Amino acid sequence: MEQVTQQQVIAFLKQRQRQLSEELRSIEMTINSILGGQSVSSPSYGSGTFGREEDFPRRKKVIKALVPQEEFNPNSKLDQKISYALTQIGSGYKDDILAVLNKAQPEADPYKVEKAVAVRLSYLLKNEFIDGVKHGRSYKYSLK
Repeated sequence: MEQVTQQQVIAFLKQRQRQLSEELRSIEMTINSILGGQSVSSPSYGSGTFGREEDFPRRKKVIKALVPQEEFNPNSKLDQKISYALTQIGSGYKDDILAVLNKAQPEADPYKVEKAVAVRLSYLLKNEFIDGVKHGRSYKYSLK
């Protein structure tokens, strides 16, 4: 069995210290990016330059909403088509929106429209482009 010298142990420990310090800095950066630049109270390891608020510029809060559409345009994006349907009915469930869209664009495949509208309504609601009130397992959607 080989004897380990004191210098080898010290070299190993210093290398391990550098690795852990780098890992800690990486963890601090991740935490700070998740918290959006809020400072994290942690012991001062390394240089302490990571995680400062000026490293992570804050985004401005933008009010988002769909604009009411009075006329149907078959070439417009799905968001505008949904906005048109909600402008026509005021507020309604997914099936109500689909009825308006299928009536306005009968040549479109109803199955594909249903799937696309379902996904888009979920996105629009989650990102607060439209309002929705939960009724049982479904939502009643309306423009803001």
